[in-house]
Amino acid sequence: PLNEVRWLSRHFTVNALIQNYDVLIDYCIIKLTDPHYRIALTVLDDILGELSELSQTFQRSCLTTIEAYCYAKAKIAKFCSQCLGEKVHWSEKVKQQMASFDNTVNTRGVLHFISELCKHLDDELQEWSAFDIEALFPAKLDYGYGTENVIKLVGKYQAALNLPTDGSISEHICKQYTDYKFIIVEKMKAGAIKTFADMVTYTLKEEQFTDLAQFVDICVTFQASSAECERRFSLMNQIKTKSRNRLEVNHMDQLIRIKYYLAANGDVNLDKIRHHWTTEKYRRDL
Repeated sequence: PLNEVRWLSRHFTVNALIQNYDVLIDYCIIKLTDPHYRIALTVLDDILGELSELSQTFQRSCLTTIEAYCYAKAKIAKFCSQCLGEKVHWSEKVKQQMASFDNTVNTRGVLHFISELCKHLDDELQEWSAFDIEALFPAKLDYGYGTENVIKLVGKYQAALNLPTDGSISEHICKQYTDYKFIIVEKMKAGAIKTFADMVTYTLKEEQFTDLAQFVDICVTFQASSAECERRFSLMNQIKTKSRNRLEVNHMDQLIRIKYYLAANGDVNLDKIRHHWTTEKYRRDL
């Protein structure tokens, strides 16, 4: 629409492009013929391809937060092993590009970018490492391990869990966590806990860790992304059209469940539904 305020900024953009056209041409020619730039773009294409796969993984149905953490850690480990070790394992595309320039290209900047990317990915989900069963079982567990991450989790979910805001809850949960991680380690040594699922089951049942268990519950139930919600909204828009805009919430919920179940290749017994509809559902006498 013509009343959009963005038209003004678009005009400024086009005007700036026209005024600097010759300069931009020279700049682009220099950049596009620079071997460092070309190889950096090729490496960036590989990295973005990996991140695209990770993003698609995060959009899976019923992917929990802790599962997303594991996938992200695996991707970080792959990047580090491939590009940040003693030997860099470039893709075939990058090798071909380097060979065409006699392997004289300095890749230090590209490797620095990958290093910073790994740090960023690690920071995004770092707080959930407090419940990483592999990290809880080193040769000698650090007393302070995970405490800082637990404090971050308390701050993030304090309002959602209706926790006190006076600061005492952080200290209380951190104390629970300190006892918890050493108990988990001893149980792992004894074979009472072998998997992450075992750890979750124990935590949710143990009254001693009632407050801490809320965060374990979050990491195994909360979705890793909002993709599933977006799918449900799209499904709702397909059902609730202009001609069906008076559907009530309960009816809408049932229709969405049926349609979602069918989309997942589920089998719906229509005879059973009809029987329920005609015999069990309350209806007004006409």
